[in-house]
Amino acid sequence: MTSLPHIQVFALGGTIAMTPGAASASPGVVPSLTAADLVAGVPEIANVAHVRAQTLMQVGSANLTLAHVAEVCRRAEAGDAAGYVVTQGTDSMEETAFAAFLLYEGDAPIVFTGAMRSANIPGADGAANLLAAIRVAASGGAPHVSVVMNDEIHDPARVRKSHTSSVAAFTSPGGPEGQIVEGRVFLRGPLPVRHAPMKLDAAKAQPVALLTATMDDTTALVEALPSLGYKGTVIAAYGGGHLSEPWADAAAKLAAEMPVVLATRTGAGRVLEKSYGYRGAEIDLIERGLIPSGGLDTRKARILLSLLLGSYGTEDAKARFYGFASGI
Repeated sequence: MTSLPHIQVFALGGTIAMTPGAASASPGVVPSLTAADLVAGVPEIANVAHVRAQTLMQVGSANLTLAHVAEVCRRAEAGDAAGYVVTQGTDSMEETAFAAFLLYEGDAPIVFTGAMRSANIPGADGAANLLAAIRVAASGGAPHVSVVMNDEIHDPARVRKSHTSSVAAFTSPGGPEGQIVEGRVFLRGPLPVRHAPMKLDAAKAQPVALLTATMDDTTALVEALPSLGYKGTVIAAYGGGHLSEPWADAAAKLAAEMPVVLATRTGAGRVLEKSYGYRGAEIDLIERGLIPSGGLDTRKARILLSLLLGSYGTEDAKARFYGFASGI
């Protein structure tokens, strides 16, 4: 009989670990279950892998930082498991998984998972998601870093949380990279190409603002950014990468002081680079110094720019950003 692989579970908290608080505390659910509790609650795991469980934090995922992600990556790089599963809250999972995608230099796969429903609610999905994530981590053919939710395997560079409460909240433009069906892992095609390590240092990450263009807004926030300590900016523009003329002028002026990434607020689709020629459209904005975000959404563009600015000089960071984003 083939021996089962060893999988390490790191628990960070989130809905998957939440239960109702004490009567004297919050009336809602709070992080309380440990990594060992989560694993013990899914006896089927014993048929898939030998699991070591360690609780690193018990927080809502809005509290997670790049430093926390870097710590998970360092632990995985120093470990000897065949794969790693990270359980956390879903609110920031699209960002933490992408940060790990950029930072992690180990060989064993890391799989992020969580839950949309806490364990005390009928139809709770945490146990199924944990089992699916462990199946992927133990499969021997998992992506370098992935998100597994609702029996779907997602590329961290494309996945996003697109619903506040549905168990099918995690979606990717073009669909997931794979699925878990009847306990088997199926990938849609060849694994996404693993990028060459960029030697990014999370401890040196620089503050990057994220602004969304909206109808008839003033340019006050754009103009204020340099005085607020930001070292870069991502602008979630209209459509394929369009701004009003006042915002275009303000963004161009800002781009002379710091890297400014041109992204889209639509939620899907690439930022255009050579379709629209009017003032404030993407051709004009790129000519005036803005950097197109390619296929990266606004949150992921912000993380990439923040890490690049901390590890490389401004001009090098701009070139590396475009080189990476244009290939997504």
